[in-house]
Amino acid sequence: MVTEYLRAISPEEAFAVRCWWQRLTLPAEELKAVTSAPPWPKGVRAMLRRCETPEAAMLTEAFRHLWHRLPESERGGEKRRNLRLQAWACVALVLAEVRAESPNASLGSQLGKQKKETGKPHMSELRFQQLLTCQAPEELVQRLRRALALIDKRDVSVVYLADNIALWWRESQGEMAPQPSGRLGFLWANDYFEALSRYQHAGD
Repeated sequence: MVTEYLRAISPEEAFAVRCWWQRLTLPAEELKAVTSAPPWPKGVRAMLRRCETPEAAMLTEAFRHLWHRLPESERGGEKRRNLRLQAWACVALVLAEVRAESPNASLGSQLGKQKKETGKPHMSELRFQQLLTCQAPEELVQRLRRALALIDKRDVSVVYLADNIALWWRESQGEMAPQPSGRLGFLWANDYFEALSRYQHAGD
């Protein structure tokens, strides 16, 4: 079931990517609660996590499982298909890092939450700004992996992450939402600074 509000992927894609992540990551006992399908061997996820580039990820068994679960896109021809392949390879690389998810929890809000009782967010504003300005797919994957490490690789929605990455790809091709509030930078920043304000303003 998908309850997240989507901007760049379809509900069918969202459902497929969540099912894929569950079989890739959840222990057998947890998986039984959501599906009768068995988990894939741990080595499938491990091989994907060792990949550094979208091109390397495309050659893994884990990515093939994801790609073949996705509904086929009939738009755009070969160029569109290649872009779609790269985008979903990035999704696979990042989602393979997530250990446990919280549906409807966005990455920006989790990064902006207070780290224990330090009065500081999990990700500093400087590093968050660097995440917002990623220019290349490899850089995006690297920074998202680091971001997930800062929140112990848990408590984010894998559907939101997939949608965020697909939106980044769409914007990198010049397909920007007409309203700034529909663009990835605004969405991440809005969630991050809203979470930040909950404890920083408390001491004012």
